[in-house]
Amino acid sequence: MRSDRRALAGAALLLGLALAAGCREQPPSAAEALPERFAGVRRQAAPAAEQRAFCEKSYPAAGEGARRWVSPPLRPLPGPEDGAGAAGPGGGGWTWVNLWATWCAPCVEEMELLGRWRDGLARDGVPVRFELLSIDEAEQEKELVAWRTKGLPGAIRWLRSGADLAPLLDALGVARDAMIPVHALVDPSGALRCVRVGAIHEQDYAAVKGLVGR
Repeated sequence: MRSDRRALAGAALLLGLALAAGCREQPPSAAEALPERFAGVRRQAAPAAEQRAFCEKSYPAAGEGARRWVSPPLRPLPGPEDGAGAAGPGGGGWTWVNLWATWCAPCVEEMELLGRWRDGLARDGVPVRFELLSIDEAEQEKELVAWRTKGLPGAIRWLRSGADLAPLLDALGVARDAMIPVHALVDPSGALRCVRVGAIHEQDYAAVKGLVGR
């Protein structure tokens, strides 16, 4: 009898632990529904600095392994021209290309941080021009246009179509199933120098300044 009671108590304890573990991850709400292509996009906690360098892919400025940044095909965004002309490097400084979408929560959440970094880098004497390259579908045109009024860190560009996304990811040297946001840093000569897949974090500023301030 005593052994039976112990067995029942042990089973109850294991069941309680299992239920508690399952409550730590809440199911996504309807508001978090995402296009199937990016169903895995979720906000992630900041990684430990020693576990991951800022650049997932790094490329030399010239020579073997170097890559040039080539602006992908774009579709026009209704309304006045947004920002300083066509996409791509220019003006003698670095260009930061941010691959994002209006429905991507981590992408939207880091816009304020990108703006602070833009201002901070300018104060530190290393101005960087930001290009916000949206992969939104045609159905999101109205939402994308509305974002122009939200004080974004750079000009909005719009990828021509979903079919252009895979070649763009190939050009960046990342997997075709990579999740946005994706960040690409292009040096003043037009060479692709750094690609990061995933959200940025406050502690990454020093690494970015060290890269673009060379």
